[in-house]
Amino acid sequence: MQSKSSTLKETFRRVFSPPSGNKQPGPVNLNSDPDSSELIGAGSDIAMNAIQTSLAVLKEASALASKIPYIAPIAGLLLQVLQMRDEVKQFKGDWDIVMQKVANVASVVVDVGESARMHNLNEEDLPADLRDALRSLQSDLHGIEGALRECADVRGIKKIILRGDMLRKVKQYDVRLSNVLQVVQTRLAFRIRLAQIVQDRQVTHADLGEITTSATQEPNSPQLFFGRDAELTQVIDMIFSNIRSRPARIAILGPGGYGKTTLANAVLTHHRIQEHYKDARYFVACESVFSSGALLIELAKALGVLHSGSDASWPHIRTRLNARECILCLDNFESPWDQDGNIQSSVEELLSRITELHYVTVLVTMRGTIRPARTQWTRPTLAPLRTLDHNAAKEIWEHIADDFDASAEELIKAVDHVPLAVSLLAHLAQAISSTSLLKEWNEKHTGLVQMNQGHRLSSLEHSIQLSINSKRMRAYPSAKGLLGVLSMLPDGIHVKQLERFQAILNDINVTLNLHVLQQCSLVTVIGERYQTHPIIRHFCHNQGFVSSKHEGSLVDFYITLASTYPYKAQPHEHAEMVLEVNNTKAILSSLLKSNYVDKSRLINAIITFMEFQTSIGDLSDKLIRGAIEFAQQQHTLRSLLIRCLDKWGRVYQLASDMKNAQLKVQEAEKLCSLGEENGGSIHADILSHLAEIYTFQYAFDEAEAVYQRALKLDEASNDTLGQGKDHQGLGDLYEMLNRHNEAEASYLRALEFYRAADAVLDQGNVYNGLGITYQRLNKFNEAEAAFQRALETHEVVHDIIWQGNDHQGLGIAYTSMNRLDEAESSLQKALELHKAANVILNQGNDYSRLGDLYIIKKRLDAAENSFQRAQELYEAANDLLGQGNAYYGLGRVYVKTGRLEKAKRRFETALSKHREVQSKENENEDLRWLDWIATRMRQEN
Repeated sequence: MQSKSSTLKETFRRVFSPPSGNKQPGPVNLNSDPDSSELIGAGSDIAMNAIQTSLAVLKEASALASKIPYIAPIAGLLLQVLQMRDEVKQFKGDWDIVMQKVANVASVVVDVGESARMHNLNEEDLPADLRDALRSLQSDLHGIEGALRECADVRGIKKIILRGDMLRKVKQYDVRLSNVLQVVQTRLAFRIRLAQIVQDRQVTHADLGEITTSATQEPNSPQLFFGRDAELTQVIDMIFSNIRSRPARIAILGPGGYGKTTLANAVLTHHRIQEHYKDARYFVACESVFSSGALLIELAKALGVLHSGSDASWPHIRTRLNARECILCLDNFESPWDQDGNIQSSVEELLSRITELHYVTVLVTMRGTIRPARTQWTRPTLAPLRTLDHNAAKEIWEHIADDFDASAEELIKAVDHVPLAVSLLAHLAQAISSTSLLKEWNEKHTGLVQMNQGHRLSSLEHSIQLSINSKRMRAYPSAKGLLGVLSMLPDGIHVKQLERFQAILNDINVTLNLHVLQQCSLVTVIGERYQTHPIIRHFCHNQGFVSSKHEGSLVDFYITLASTYPYKAQPHEHAEMVLEVNNTKAILSSLLKSNYVDKSRLINAIITFMEFQTSIGDLSDKLIRGAIEFAQQQHTLRSLLIRCLDKWGRVYQLASDMKNAQLKVQEAEKLCSLGEENGGSIHADILSHLAEIYTFQYAFDEAEAVYQRALKLDEASNDTLGQGKDHQGLGDLYEMLNRHNEAEASYLRALEFYRAADAVLDQGNVYNGLGITYQRLNKFNEAEAAFQRALETHEVVHDIIWQGNDHQGLGIAYTSMNRLDEAESSLQKALELHKAANVILNQGNDYSRLGDLYIIKKRLDAAENSFQRAQELYEAANDLLGQGNAYYGLGRVYVKTGRLEKAKRRFETALSKHREVQSKENENEDLRWLDWIATRMRQEN
């Protein structure tokens, strides 16, 4: 034991340094039941008794710690606050959150008080931040006690009146206690710095023979081991494949909390390893080791060579390691290795000496993706650990929490199956329902996932903070800023965008710092993107890592990108929009929840971005839904709200949900009728869209009437583009009604207006309509030319849905011209594009046209499969006409294969569908085939 005259630094080393062996540093825990102590404040009576027992011990000990005067009153206040917990009937659920923090503070105070008593510390011996925290804690506890009394006294109507005030106080103290708990990390950092100095001095000056150590201990078999069987098998194979030639040197790498230590222990306790190495299996915990000298001491302890008359010199250690075959695990090796150049070099030198020995199999666990130099690692190397698969994460949860429900499912997905996060949440679920945990996760994210804030294995945020505080990160301060930027970008940074982001973040060396983050396992390369894990993003967001300057630069970039009209974008601009689509959605969504000043610019950007989003087949409506909710709160954005509703209707329409499409556009039309937009261009646009939806629903009379209304409004306002849309819509309607000459006239009229308005995309759409009309008029050469013009136009504006439509039209034209191989190629290309765009109805049309072609080519099995697939897609899209056509096609296939009864049933179903949509031409075809089948069946009988 050190004397009272020891230096202050040595005293602190004794107070704050962790115990040797595998035990991890953390606050002193006076409760012998780990489950109840970890769940303090979670509603468990056992936990409450444990807290009161701990505080009673602290209160008794605090009398001896009289030189630190805050301890005794803080202990008393903590007891009073915790005892009042059950007296507070009002807002009890809200106060329970604060009580959990109070419980955590209690364990810290126990730790400080006991340490102060044991080592006879004065107030000035404590770190300044810890002293300040104790002072502010005493003040906060007084405030909490007073607020609890207020809540306990609130009754009746007063409860409703004062609710806002009370809840504000609850939130205020919740935040304050969180700040106090952050001191734990400061204390740990202080401990680590001093421990390094003292350990280095010990190696140089101390009499190592006086160090007392315990006997060597066998590694512990992990109690929970799920989802790492493949890695375990690979490591075991690597060990025994090399054991006769050169022992294996294996590094288990990966982020914090991914189970590196667990895997290492599973290796050391594997039955083959035990049988081969017996008791020559050594585990060295390096978490609190920060130099080669300190590593020698820990190694000597593990090998059992530190006893009277011996020392931790390399010759002694080498002799022990050379005595017999052994396996040595250096756990958390990043602690000694990730240091300044000279220290790192000496640690690498020591490791290389160990790995040069021919009887030693070496296993190293490290945070990050970089293996130490000077060691010849066994190849092929073990890949850095990834998150678990779903089943393994579920097994962990069930093993710990003994229950698994829908909320638990959402939680393990929310933390992306990270082992530490799943384990900690499952422990919390022993006392708190998974439904409540899920609600808290949505509010606190990574701040929720903890059992004890001061330990990497019991606090997710603490584990993450260790990686962020690593030496490599401290050597490159701007890496932390870049990590903040990445926390805003779910898709990360694509390798093709590195130059762009270098221009946006001109004060950061983007490439260099990405490599630093990658080495620290804070960023992973997935495909061609540098991405950070969702948990890291949540942590960085909670900690406010992104600077206002970088945030402003990102927002400006993505708003500008979203505001680029997709059909006028240059090829390089369009390519960038595709690469950044998910990041753009994330930034725009976050701005809807912020205090972004230029609200009109934001909504306009979202509307324009939705044009791009739907053009590439992305039919998600979350962003436009959020924009509508935002616009509804801003009374000045009425015209933008109308456009948002119209855009939402377009998304539903492309998803073949015509019912909801109609409802949204009708809602927009109603707003137009009641406001200043009545009779204007916006109103005409909405009417034209509504008529289009009526057309797809086969409400042809309503469609024509509404198109005519829209046309009159556009003519009155001399809107060239609007008149083009109205004439195009009428052309589509007339084509569906088989009024082909009227359709041709309307399309040509629309084309004149679009040329005058320089509307390139719309011209392409009209050419597609003309191609269909010429096809129906048996003008096949004109049809081919029209479809080719349409395709050229749509390729220029990068619209893959319409490109698919154009290829489909060419396929139909080539079929009619008996150019069957070209027809099949075009239809397959159409199907490929429509699958990429995820447009169900169009895919149904492609399969139906392929079925027609395969009948002509006498490939009847392929034809049957195509019509069956078309029917399924038409049913999913609720397209009755398409369903009728698919059943009609199947009927033809069954006739040609002699299955007349099946053919009859298919034609009857087709007739029913065609009658429902009033398609007379198709009805007549169905009846003609049914008559033919009836005649044939009579002849056969």
